[in-house]
Amino acid sequence: MGSLGLFLQCITSILFSTIMDRLVTRFGARAVYLSSVVFFPGAAIVMCLSHSITIVTISAALTGFTFSALQILPYTLASLYHHEKQVGISSRGQGAVGTAWEPLVAGPLSSAHGKGTHAFVSALCVSSSCDVSLRMMVGEPDPVAPSRGICLDLAILDSAFLLSQVVPSLFMGSIVQFTQSVTAYMVSAAAFGLIAIYFATKVVFDKSDMAKYAV
Repeated sequence: MGSLGLFLQCITSILFSTIMDRLVTRFGARAVYLSSVVFFPGAAIVMCLSHSITIVTISAALTGFTFSALQILPYTLASLYHHEKQVGISSRGQGAVGTAWEPLVAGPLSSAHGKGTHAFVSALCVSSSCDVSLRMMVGEPDPVAPSRGICLDLAILDSAFLLSQVVPSLFMGSIVQFTQSVTAYMVSAAAFGLIAIYFATKVVFDKSDMAKYAV
């Protein structure tokens, strides 16, 4: 049953990944990301309270939505934070927003001619209150180079994601053995998921967030 749940979770993740750009275009990056984070502890709570194998399996499968969002949006946002010469975001009539908002989106999000990148980044910004527009930057490289590269930030995201799976594995076995119930695992997942909701509200998605969280 565990293998079946993981298999269905992967199928759900694939389905949501294929429509992630449409979801972001329709509802905005913030709404999609926060809903995915909220969805996980909700599903975990259902698995804690339900004694139906069918309901538990369906809930486990639906967590693929969260997995899909965590595999796409954080990496996209990290790319948006970096100032590179290929793609920039500027505020209409107000000049450049800043170096943190002139990004490079590379890898699988870009197409051969850059159209896929442009469309996806446009989707991320479509719901922004700062009224942003995309512009292609050509010519000389920006003299103000970022102090650290995008690869470091992506590596940090990857490390955090993997550690989130490794670290709980170190002590969850003992907790399950102590409580004599695998429900303890889902209770822990729900609790940490609720904490994740709070931190997810602190993620910077657009210019208004930069001003809001600026110290």
